[in-house]
Amino acid sequence: MHSKRRLKTSMIMNLIALFLVHAVSFASDISPAEDLRLENIRYEIMDTNQPGVKKYIMEADFKGTREQVCGVICDYYHLNTYMPREVGTRVVKQQANQITLDVILDIPWPFQDLKSILLIDYDKDKGKARWKLIGGNIKQNDGTIDVEQHGKYSHVRQTTYIDIGRYYPDWFIVIYTRSLTYKVMRAIKAQIETRSAGIKKDQEAIPPVEP
Repeated sequence: MHSKRRLKTSMIMNLIALFLVHAVSFASDISPAEDLRLENIRYEIMDTNQPGVKKYIMEADFKGTREQVCGVICDYYHLNTYMPREVGTRVVKQQANQITLDVILDIPWPFQDLKSILLIDYDKDKGKARWKLIGGNIKQNDGTIDVEQHGKYSHVRQTTYIDIGRYYPDWFIVIYTRSLTYKVMRAIKAQIETRSAGIKKDQEAIPPVEP
């Protein structure tokens, strides 16, 4: 009896895994690297010496000045206008360069959405942001973002220590992290290009009016 129950549970989990692999990881026919056309793209998620806590590192180069890149990444009031639909954000309050931000990650069924209330300190001039978890339904979400300009490109490095609880198996975390990382990078890249194009258009010389 127990053997049949374990077999049934295993079959259900395998079906869920198969569904998520197709629905989340391979939703696009275009490979992420080909679509992004960026240099130095990498991410990794690893265990730490703290039980349940994982370390997530993401690095990418975006074409644009540090000011342009930070203007997109640290535009907390408008993140919800260009981020992937899986990412919901809302500014709760702001005091100078400190913002309280509600973040909800829409997780595929049968898992529960991840909710974080983050206290973020940021400095656009220095290209830095640091946050810590102050509420939500997960145990830890603390991290930093650093932006450094190198010529025509700006290098972004994000480091996050996160613990979303035992309810989420490792295989799901790996699949979802891969999908969301590339979606977020594509969204940031597109927004930087959109804003840069708008600036260039505004800076175009107005032809003189003929008498």
